[in-house]
Amino acid sequence: MCTWMASDPDFFVIRRFEKLGARVVLLMQNRIAQLEEAVYVEDAKCTMQGGDNGTFDGDSCKQRQDAMEELTWRLERYQRFVLDYSELKARPDASSRQITYVKNWLENNNGPICPAEVAFVEKEDLMPMVPRVKPPLRRFIDRFDSTIRVFCWRRRNKKLTPRHYNHPQNFESETTFYSEEERIDKFVTCVTIGLGLAMLIAPLWLLQYVYTAQPDLQVRLRIITGFLIGFTVLLSVVAVARPFEVLAATAAYGAVLMVFMQLNGPK
Repeated sequence: MCTWMASDPDFFVIRRFEKLGARVVLLMQNRIAQLEEAVYVEDAKCTMQGGDNGTFDGDSCKQRQDAMEELTWRLERYQRFVLDYSELKARPDASSRQITYVKNWLENNNGPICPAEVAFVEKEDLMPMVPRVKPPLRRFIDRFDSTIRVFCWRRRNKKLTPRHYNHPQNFESETTFYSEEERIDKFVTCVTIGLGLAMLIAPLWLLQYVYTAQPDLQVRLRIITGFLIGFTVLLSVVAVARPFEVLAATAAYGAVLMVFMQLNGPK
């Protein structure tokens, strides 16, 4: 199973242990807070006794020195753990498709792993080992196994020398279908470029045709409005973009169409 999971990023899912991580953070925080309070108490005692709180080398309070020594390594561990935990929390969750891949492999291979050791697949805090950001169009294609099984997208078997067979990237399971990710990504890129060119060229010719046949400003504004809506929807579907980026691109697209309309306007 280890070799199979390492053979493709979509197969390698692990647990995030969110609840345990939060519990450890709170435990470490509580211990540091106790030490912090102890240091402040010793500071107050030293002040009342006329001692000097402004020196480390001349500090005569053994309890405060011990607390500061312990705080040094506890804070280092706490801060490192919090940073690592925050990075894990920021990772995307494993998709239902990725989890299904693991479950299907286990079922198709008659449960080759001890049930207790693969029980993690049923947990809710799974995440991909190597997250990949895919545009919505690519995620839509991945939903349909029939499209992935198209011959031109299948991974071709390589002629390997004996020393290459054990490499995870060259591993192939008889119960698993492998697709050529690079080809699918190129297909999505070509579709995106084609649709983008169509959204640029089509309204120019349509506006020119409408102006020649019926020079009505309202008709041309309706055409521009329709293409602006279509462009916004298209950009949201085929590209990984945040809302303000979609809005900025739509504004630029609308400016191009308005300039072309003005060029065809009354002289």
